[in-house]
Amino acid sequence: MMYTYKEKNNLIYKLNSRTAISYIFLLVLFSLIMSHPFFLLGLLLAVGVVIISADIVREWIVYLKVSLGFIIIIVLVNCIFVKAGRTVLWWGPYIPGLGKLRITLEALCYAVGMGLRFLVIISAFCLFNYTVHPDKLLKLLGKSGNRVVLALSLSTRLFPVMMGDYHRIKEVQRCRGVNFQEKRLWRKAQKYIPIMNIMLISGLERSFQLAEAMEARGYSLEGKSYYSLELWRPRDFVIFAALGLATALGIWLMILGVTDYQYYPVLNDINWKDGLQAGFFSMLLMIPAVLNWGWNKWPLLRSKI
Repeated sequence: MMYTYKEKNNLIYKLNSRTAISYIFLLVLFSLIMSHPFFLLGLLLAVGVVIISADIVREWIVYLKVSLGFIIIIVLVNCIFVKAGRTVLWWGPYIPGLGKLRITLEALCYAVGMGLRFLVIISAFCLFNYTVHPDKLLKLLGKSGNRVVLALSLSTRLFPVMMGDYHRIKEVQRCRGVNFQEKRLWRKAQKYIPIMNIMLISGLERSFQLAEAMEARGYSLEGKSYYSLELWRPRDFVIFAALGLATALGIWLMILGVTDYQYYPVLNDINWKDGLQAGFFSMLLMIPAVLNWGWNKWPLLRSKI
């Protein structure tokens, strides 16, 4: 399993970093301001299709598995603690401090909607983590030596690097005969303590190496120059045009109130016309996947874009 950036031979990885970041930013922004389940599903479908075209499905599944636990917690907490809504699904026993347990359809649907929003955001960050080179991000945003940008770039790499170290060290320990299948909790914990120690030491060594490399390259010095190989290609302009159309359509639909959805006190009626509009909106956000499909299938198109 790959936990850090590793470039693959497809169009998603060849995009200008500004194009990729703009696409991911719009996905997150739309997921935060749109509440209609059709549009949230459309966003999830769009980012899912792009992730599939980028050939990072296995990595995406890991993110989805982690997200599933959080979504279950969201559903349980919202159904137990939120008693708003008129459509009662189940009356439960009396719970001290909470009163009589009352689970409503509106609370359940709201939790599912929030779960969809969470999946879109997690999927967007998965796409960002595996398709945007961290050094390009640092070079793009950190030209002024901004320490906040440096911290942001390092934090996005922290979890994948730690997971890669963890699995590599664990495999080495297995080769040395360490058994991680102990049934006793204390014995099992003792097996993992050396792994944590090695991860701590390797993290400190990596931080020293990074500091030395940044100092050698003149980070945060005055009057430094920049050398960039990132070019703007026709594919970048096509995707930006699609993002512009999607943004204009999204703003227009928000003005009309189509992207809003009321969960409480009664669920809004589902209008299938909204589903068609959400589908068209989602198709505009699938343009990178369509270009990638053509880029892989036709060498002539690859040379043109």
